[in-house]
Amino acid sequence: MAKFNLNSLLSGTSLNGAAEKEGGRKPKTLKVVSISVFDLEPSKENFYSVEDIEELKDSIEMFGIKQNLTVKQLDNGKYEVIAGHRRRLASLALVKEGKKEFEFIPCAIETELDEIKEQLLLITTNATARQLTDWEKTQQAERLKELLERYKKKEKLPGRVRELVAKALKTSAAQVGRMDSISKKLSEDFKEEFKEQKINISTAYEISTLPKEAQQEVFKKYMEKGNISINDVKEKKAEIKTIAEENKENAEQEEDRKEAAEETIPEEEKKIKTEGEGKKAEVKKETPESQPFPTIFEIIKGMNISEMAEFICCRCDGVGRFCDYAFECNQSEIEERHGICMKWLKTQAQKRG
Repeated sequence: MAKFNLNSLLSGTSLNGAAEKEGGRKPKTLKVVSISVFDLEPSKENFYSVEDIEELKDSIEMFGIKQNLTVKQLDNGKYEVIAGHRRRLASLALVKEGKKEFEFIPCAIETELDEIKEQLLLITTNATARQLTDWEKTQQAERLKELLERYKKKEKLPGRVRELVAKALKTSAAQVGRMDSISKKLSEDFKEEFKEQKINISTAYEISTLPKEAQQEVFKKYMEKGNISINDVKEKKAEIKTIAEENKENAEQEEDRKEAAEETIPEEEKKIKTEGEGKKAEVKKETPESQPFPTIFEIIKGMNISEMAEFICCRCDGVGRFCDYAFECNQSEIEERHGICMKWLKTQAQKRG
């Protein structure tokens, strides 16, 4: 299998870096034109620092721009910078100082790049342009990993993505793994400190291996002290490990105590306890979980004539809601009403009989 070559991928000679066959396609030549610095716009995908351009500005003022910017034309007639963001800013600063001879910058115009290749080109042109900070290297590795994973879904690439990233950035796969841990697991507070170069990459990686709660504790102490070392983080990791081991030991001891307590219970007591639990289970099994209540019809159906009269009387109050003896019932004493009601019920029974 041919070795992976990122420059070959970008130039279009081969996706996996294999040599072009004789008579194959020649590397493309980009058109270089002078473009006004006011017609150049920075790429939204650029994550590299564009600060500290004073030294670069002095160099451009003395020797001019020795390396073309790489750009692509936009729909509005302007150009988006793919590579050369700091050179653009340095030239713009010179023009604003009244040195108009630096307004027009030599730019190579890309016309055939898709989105992924465009971002890959941004990375490759910045990777060796100057000394990068550890934060920029970490962002660079993470972005390159994402792009190659996307590219691999469309085209065949040889090897694991982490190894391809390491090869492209001229570092080890292990170091790429550490950067990946920082990108994914380091708290936002510590990422900001890492970006500002207040903590180094080794310390940032060690912190990223801590749980989130522990990172918060460490950050609080860091803010109190004003600094943190890799040894401070390792001490915290040792503390967490000790606590975890103690908790595990305590849990095991508690389990042992429970087992010992079970063994010391007299057999008769165990038997009673077991039988009691069995009876509870039987009662629960025999007792329906939900006993439906009888309907009004079922209740009335089971009554004799006296119970029925009492049932009706307590709902009538002598106002004649049910029977034909309303006037008589209303004029009678309360204790006589039950008899009147029974008389009415018998009459009804005879009619229906």
